[in-house]
Amino acid sequence: MNRAAFLRLACVAPWCLRLPASGCRVDVGDMRTKAIAWLLEHQSHDGAWRSDSYGAFRDGRALTPVVLRALPAGDAAVKACRWLLDNNDTLFDDYPIHLASALLEAAARFPELAPLAKIARDRLLSLQCPGSGGWSYSPRPPADESAPMQQANLSATAMAIDGLRAAGLAADDPRLRKAATFLPICHNHAGGDPGFDDGGFFQLPADPARNKAGRAGTDRLGVIRYRSYASATADGLRALLLCGEKSDSPPVRAAADWLRRFAGQTPADLKYYTARSIARTASLLPELLPLIPDLAAGQQPDGSWRNPAGEMREDCPVVATSLALEAL
Repeated sequence: MNRAAFLRLACVAPWCLRLPASGCRVDVGDMRTKAIAWLLEHQSHDGAWRSDSYGAFRDGRALTPVVLRALPAGDAAVKACRWLLDNNDTLFDDYPIHLASALLEAAARFPELAPLAKIARDRLLSLQCPGSGGWSYSPRPPADESAPMQQANLSATAMAIDGLRAAGLAADDPRLRKAATFLPICHNHAGGDPGFDDGGFFQLPADPARNKAGRAGTDRLGVIRYRSYASATADGLRALLLCGEKSDSPPVRAAADWLRRFAGQTPADLKYYTARSIARTASLLPELLPLIPDLAAGQQPDGSWRNPAGEMREDCPVVATSLALEAL
């Protein structure tokens, strides 16, 4: 299917309408069509996507799996798959958790990626922390799980779980059962102090800088506690469900209740990541569908999104648009 044919199909697809806070009905299909058109226009001739904002994102490896994960089938996706297969030898050298997970989710829809999916699956499994069961952002198996960049954290762990479940690992697989033991470490639930056990999740213990909402205080047991925030809670809740927790279990109910109370409160640099995470979690727990943020006001006339906060690289419109497209 060529680009023009795809866009005609997207324009008539039966997308639902949302009613944002402004009270105006928004045609989500039109938003998706514009976003996809923008991404197609910014695809390189060789099939990859590259950033004009960050030098580290200019070789195609960092962004192509992320964009492909958001795209429907078509000529652009075929070119992207071909580029990824041609560059498999260095694809996971940098950002291995992000890219292996994104590729495995894309491979669930694009079977031609099967040879690369096996490499991605094995790479993710090799990076699991043997002590905690979670994943860190280190591109190498952790030698010291107490070292700053080798500490397991919630977002990397949730990404790895997303990818491994997309690759076909069952919830009761021993590797995922081990991962499930890490999740309570980042959960403000059953910690022994109701003043801090609000049901939400945070990024990781013992690192205020990477807990985007900051330190909450010291509880009555003398433990430093961290504030829950929306993207972490959506990640943690989804990870619980993917690791086999039932929808009516106390940890799931606590996290879902937190999201209902505070879903709109999240650091600005996580705007579109948060929207995608809530949407992905709502696909497993449909009661959360009303919590998916309205993205209509942020879409630019050209179809893209951009977040001025740059810490999570959402000021790169390729990143922001891909994440927002998955949230629609």
